[in-house]
Amino acid sequence: MSKRVFNTSEMVPSKGSTSRTVVFWSQIHEVHLWRVTPGEWIYPHTHPHNDDIWYIIQGKGEYYFTAREKKRVGPGDIAVAIPGDVHGIFNSGSEDIVLYSVLSPLPIEMDAVPGFEYPE
Repeated sequence: MSKRVFNTSEMVPSKGSTSRTVVFWSQIHEVHLWRVTPGEWIYPHTHPHNDDIWYIIQGKGEYYFTAREKKRVGPGDIAVAIPGDVHGIFNSGSEDIVLYSVLSPLPIEMDAVPGFEYPE
C-alpha cells in the first residue's frame, strides 16, 4: 500500500534555508512542503497550464498577485492561483513560513512575471 497519510512536523524541510520537499505525486498532481526563511522568497511566477494552491501552516508574509500587488497572509490562509495567475511570497516576518503547495495537472511549467525585478 502506498503512503497516503503524512505528518507535517516530520517532513518540514531542513532549517537554515528556503527549501522544498516533494510530499506526494501522482500522474495528475504534486504536493510540496515549503520552508521560506525570514527575508527570503518564493519569487512571483506563473504556471501557464497549472493550478497552484497554497495552504499556509506557519509564519506570515506578503503574497504577490502581480509584480507589485500583494496581501498580508498567515497561518490558515489558502491562496489559489489558476493557470496564468501571478503568485509568490516574501517572508517579511521573524519566523519561517511553512506552506503546502498542490500543483495540477502535470507536467509543471513556470514563467517569470513581467515587471518584477528578480535578483541577479
